[in-house]
Parts: sequence; structure tokens; C-alpha cells
Amino acid sequence: MGTLPVPIGPGTVLPSWRRKSTVGRLPQDPVAEVVAATLSEMLRVASVELLSFPAGDPPPPEPHGWATASAVGDGPPGWKTMVTVKLVGRAAPTSEHDGSALLHLLSASATAAVRTAARFAADGAAAAGPERLSPALRRALRDTLVIEALTAHQHCVTDLEVAAELVGETVEFLIELSGTRVESQDLTHGVVITDALKDVPRLWVSYPRDLRAAKRGPLLFDGIRSVLLVDPEGRARTEVLRHRLDRLPAAPEPPAAEARRPSGRAPSRFDRGFLVAEASRRLGGLGFFLRADRTIWVFADGQPLMMRRGERWTAFPLELATFLANVIGTSAAGPLVVAAAFIVSATPGHGAILAIVEGPDGLDGVVPQKDRYDLRDDADPDAMRVETRLHHLIDANELDEEVLARLATLDGATIVDRDGRLLAYGAVVSSSDSQHEGARTAAARSLSRTAEVVLKVSADGDITVFQQGAVIATLLGSALEG
Repeated sequence: MGTLPVPIGPGTVLPSWRRKSTVGRLPQDPVAEVVAATLSEMLRVASVELLSFPAGDPPPPEPHGWATASAVGDGPPGWKTMVTVKLVGRAAPTSEHDGSALLHLLSASATAAVRTAARFAADGAAAAGPERLSPALRRALRDTLVIEALTAHQHCVTDLEVAAELVGETVEFLIELSGTRVESQDLTHGVVITDALKDVPRLWVSYPRDLRAAKRGPLLFDGIRSVLLVDPEGRARTEVLRHRLDRLPAAPEPPAAEARRPSGRAPSRFDRGFLVAEASRRLGGLGFFLRADRTIWVFADGQPLMMRRGERWTAFPLELATFLANVIGTSAAGPLVVAAAFIVSATPGHGAILAIVEGPDGLDGVVPQKDRYDLRDDADPDAMRVETRLHHLIDANELDEEVLARLATLDGATIVDRDGRLLAYGAVVSSSDSQHEGARTAAARSLSRTAEVVLKVSADGDITVFQQGAVIATLLGSALEG
């Protein structure tokens, strides 16, 4: 049985993964165990079960439910394995229509798990024994699982057929680039795999092979000013330039996304991966962006899906948006705060406190008036404090996740109402518990007794959710480091 606990609700801890057998004994299967542990790292609020059964027996009934996915594949010699991935606690959607992006990823992950385990078992990794699974082999297992998951996910949600080999070569190339400097620069690189280009190319430029041979190739397509387009056959075709982005067809957003977005808000930028995200949204396909901080972001049709940091992968916290909706109901503030929290989490060394309140009246006596952005026009200009004067210089009337993330990295709490309107930033929140825990944790806990929900982002990337003074979920997590 797996041993890493995953907080999923007040007072509830489940193992991140576990193994079972239909016949009372477990075969040795270190490959499947690494696969299960990787799944639990990717989906921090999911439980993973490996069920082994003799190859000659009929497969057990598959579990059912909106928030459950399973797949069956070959296990060790003489065995089959059923992998079941299930969202737990409030992260689980209440119906198949809620959190569809998360459910697609869940289904893709179960399929990817059995494919990866079978592939490495066929190569003899399972027979080597757990002590022979070197760190390099474990890294290869993790990367392969994600590559298979991305391929399966794209097959689930679109008609785009992308070979796992192309996705794998792309990921491997970006990992190589992450440890490289060219012309004294930390490399960034952006590429979108799409079938939007229907014409037959005059030249065959293989990606990433031909770019790998050209030293300056990655610099031309930095993902910030230019993104390289690659077709499903692995042919580099052309580029998308930032200043000519309006030449791409505008892809209509799903009605659900429009309903969550406050009127007048610009499209999500997701930090400097905006160009890759927007190109993948308008053209359709998988986008990859290597950031200067050496993290690799993956976008599917504009939606941030995965991130690789410190040799570990995690899914974008799609489950966090579902979780917040289940906790406080549907609101414009939920997706906004989730996106901002993830941007801060992906920025090394930065932390934040982000809170959602019912309305401004709930902040009276909780944060000082000088920190109240919404009260900036109520102060007497002749007696106005310098902090209040700064409020008049901030452009946050149409708040998006980039602005929110920038403000949230200041010391103090950043607070919005349910409609996504900024009420306070850099707000000092007093707490009597700071002598027993970190100041940011104590402030988040204290604020959560008044707010509907509070997200605390720590400097090592954890996202902790507080409500009514208690921790109710932890996502991403410092286990991603190293």
C-alpha cells in the first residue's frame, strides 16, 4: 500500500495509492508502483488503486461514478492489472457535466498508466526488482506516463491524432534545453503541435531533430515573441508571431467559460505562456512552453494542463476550480483566484494569500482601511495616506489573473469578492496564532474565519485551502521539488 497521505477534507486523510489482489497475494510489480505514485503526484486529490488478478480470470467489474476512471492492461507475467483513479472529497465533480476538463484528464491518466506499466514491463524493468529501479529509470517512467497521458487526453477531447513518439521527443528536447544556455541566455522555447495547417509543405523540416542541430534554432521560437507550429507528422511548418496574433482565427470559448469570466476581462494570459496558450486555443492542439525558470508548461487547446518542475510533473489544479465551486458555489472569482494562485505557485520563491469574501461589508474591522482598494475614493484627499494614494495608480478595475498574481506576491492578503472585484491587496491581517506557525499560515487561517475561502501559496509551491480556520485541502505540494 502507498504511504504518502493526501489531505482531502477536514480530518480526512487517504493513502495516495494502494495495491490489492483478487486472490489474496500480490505479485512483485515495482513498475506499476512507480506509475501509481506518479499519478498521485500529478493529481494530488485523487486516490489510485492497482488491482492485480490472474491473467486467466475474467476482469473484475469496473468501478463506476462521475469522478472515477479505470483501465486494464498487462501486469507481471501471468497477471493483469486494473488501474482505477478516483477524485476524492470536494474535488470530485457532482455530475459528468461539471469539471469536464478534469474528467478527461482523469480518463487519460488511467489509460496512460496501463500503457506505461506494460511498456516498461515488456522491457524487463519489472523483473529487475524494486532495488534495480534507478533514479534515471524512475524519471523515465514519470516522463513516459505524462507523455502517454497527454496523447490520450488529446484523443479524448479532439480529433487530433498525435503520436506519443512526437510528444515524447518534444518533451525530451525541452528537458535538454532547460539545462542549456545559448549566447549567455537562459533559453525559453514555445511550440504547438496542431493539424490546422492543411497544405503540403514544400520542405520537410523535422522537429525537434533539425532544431536540435541548429544551435540558434530555439532562440528563434522563444515562446514569448514567436511560437513554432509543428504538424502531427513532426514537420516544423511556420511560426506564430506575437504582434500578428490577430491574424489567427478567433476560437469561440465554451459557454461555461464565458459564464465564469467577468464582463470585459481579457483572455487568460497564464503568465508568459500566453502566446503558446493562445496559439493552441485558436488553432487547436498541444502547446509546450519552456520558461526561463526551467519549468515546462503544457497547454491543451488553450487550457494549461501540466507542468514539469524539478523532474516532477503536476497537473494544473483543475480540481481546485471544481473544489472551490463545491465549497462556495459557482462564482466569477473562483477561476480567477485559481489561475492567479497557480501563477504564483509556478514562480520560485514567491508566496501569497488570496481570499474570496461575500462582499466588502465582511472586511470591516478585519483589514485596515488603508489597505482597502474599494474604499480609495472615500478618503479625504487632504488627509489621504500614501497607501491610499497608491490605490489610485493601480489599474485593477477589470481584474485578470496576471494583475491579481502580481498584487498577491506583495506582503499581506489580496482579497476579492464573489464577482471578482478587487477589495484589498497587501492587507495586514492580525493573528494571535503566529507564534505557533508561520506568519503567512497564521494570517490565512485567521482570515478564513471571515472569508468564504482562503488560498495560501507557499514559497515552495504548495497551495493550501483554508475555510473557517481549518485546512480543507492541499494541492501541488513541496513533493514536486527535487
